[in-house]
Amino acid sequence: MTVQLIKVRPLWTRQFKRSVYACIIANLIGDPDPEVIGCSFNAEMKAFNLKGDEVFLTEFASNITCFKIASVSNEFAIELISGALDGYVYVMDIKGNSIWSKEVGSSVICMESGDIINDPKEEIIVGLENQHLIGLDNDGKEFLKYIAKEPILDCTIGYLSDNFLGKIFVLLKSGKIINVDNNGNSVFVSQLQNGPTSISFCEFYGQPTLIIGNRAGSIKIINSDLEIIGKYSLEDKITTMDNAIMLSKYNEDVFLVVASKNTITLLSLRKGKVLESNKELVKIDAQLQLPPVLEPEPVSEQPKDIQAEPDKPSKSAPTTSDVIPQTVQVLRGGQIEGGDYIFKVKVINNKIYNITDVDIHILSYPEESLVLSRVDGHQKTSTDRAKFHKISKGGGFVSPSFVFKPKKDCLKGKIHAVINFIDEEDRIKTINVEPHDIRIICGLLRPKKVTNEEFEQLTSDLLTFKKVGEDLTIYYKPEQLYQKLFVLLKNKNFAIIDSEQQDSSGKFFGVIKGFAEGSFKKNAVGLKLSITGTIGEQFSTLKVEVFAEDKDMTPSIISEFENAVNPQSCPECEENIPIDLVKQMMTGSIAYCEACGSQLHELSEE
Repeated sequence: MTVQLIKVRPLWTRQFKRSVYACIIANLIGDPDPEVIGCSFNAEMKAFNLKGDEVFLTEFASNITCFKIASVSNEFAIELISGALDGYVYVMDIKGNSIWSKEVGSSVICMESGDIINDPKEEIIVGLENQHLIGLDNDGKEFLKYIAKEPILDCTIGYLSDNFLGKIFVLLKSGKIINVDNNGNSVFVSQLQNGPTSISFCEFYGQPTLIIGNRAGSIKIINSDLEIIGKYSLEDKITTMDNAIMLSKYNEDVFLVVASKNTITLLSLRKGKVLESNKELVKIDAQLQLPPVLEPEPVSEQPKDIQAEPDKPSKSAPTTSDVIPQTVQVLRGGQIEGGDYIFKVKVINNKIYNITDVDIHILSYPEESLVLSRVDGHQKTSTDRAKFHKISKGGGFVSPSFVFKPKKDCLKGKIHAVINFIDEEDRIKTINVEPHDIRIICGLLRPKKVTNEEFEQLTSDLLTFKKVGEDLTIYYKPEQLYQKLFVLLKNKNFAIIDSEQQDSSGKFFGVIKGFAEGSFKKNAVGLKLSITGTIGEQFSTLKVEVFAEDKDMTPSIISEFENAVNPQSCPECEENIPIDLVKQMMTGSIAYCEACGSQLHELSEE
């Protein structure tokens, strides 16, 4: 039996201001070709043509978590379908007019449309935060309910083969794939490793496939026998995917769009080699087999924070099967502690052999604003190196801290590092650590007390640069957010100058003003936080205004405050935080980063 492999070719990548939570390929503006559309957390929707040219940009509701374009109702050809934090699914016409909406009882985590009940229109399946999966028909009536035993990450619709129970496939947090039929019956399909994050069905030249993305940026394409027939690697954790098929007179083009952090990437799926049998293939849930024989494809650089040891120097990231990686991994991060900037590198040996003569070397850093003073947690050596005799096999690690002394009020720049070691075959191996971006101010400020009148005069007349951040939708009640920001302002080294809160007809309005100066050049900076919302509702709007003498201060301060109240990434490893973990943090529950295991902290009211 011959097997058609699939090769993957990158076409283009486009950036957004914030992380992308939805990406689709659909014909929205009515021309012959579809558009590639992305929705990001700054309430922005961008669409590009297949060449990568931007064709439109518009605002989008900030509480939306999922977005699709499909033919659902019986009256309209194309509808806009969205799922939201408020527990509703909305179906609108192409102009944004409401067709119907459905309350589903919990925040929407994932959503897919497709023909499930064999009628001319498509149905919608919705994965919810409460671990329910429901199906909605053309009029919004519920025809399916399945309750998972753990959180749902993603779902997709497609006919894979007669061997499966139904057309619905659900990806759970543990890595399990579950197959569900129209009546809510379910069967276990596979247990994946390596932190799968998304799943999408694709019919490739008549061959049904599932596409799996994971947190390391790996994409695997599997056939109905769950064998890997194609793969590709991106730089960062994959958050969502979608695909589309274009039929022409001469061939069939298959496109895949993938969201990763604040980017979307368009990939082309093409026919690769034909194998005479499937003996060379590996099942995606195999634990101890070698990777399949596939055509090599160009791939991106190493993932930013979890990097695999390359077999030989190359700009391409190695591809791996979905097993627990027997590699050397690297995590890095930085923060202000006691007036110093601490850059920590963690090297983890997942191999079945020890590695020796480990050398972690700082190649460069922003010398205009930092001085490298010492290294903590290592054998004694120079300030820019940490050397270790060995790292034990099976998960042993070292975690030295490079301590920098700041010289300026604003820290900007990148830290570059490299790691060398000797493997079990007595070969020297090198890992180039992904550059660490520094942009910190608040940790180097000092509170400065001024009167409210002086604050108004300074911010209106004396301070040169003003910057207003975006209106952010925060998953806190407004009165709760006000109290938390009051504490946060002090923790960020601002003196509280004035604060007020008003409650009128159930509406909340609060303002907090802070003032500080730099530790070195004494440049002054004022901050105004405005909070609005409805009393008792779990959503608030925050506006951050910064007034500064030094223009370099303003974007960094806004970024620090926005990420503190609306976290998009882990402060330790900088990986994206899924929306369910963000909400878990903000309700006071313990949450841990899925990438590095660090505990995530919400704003404290203590």
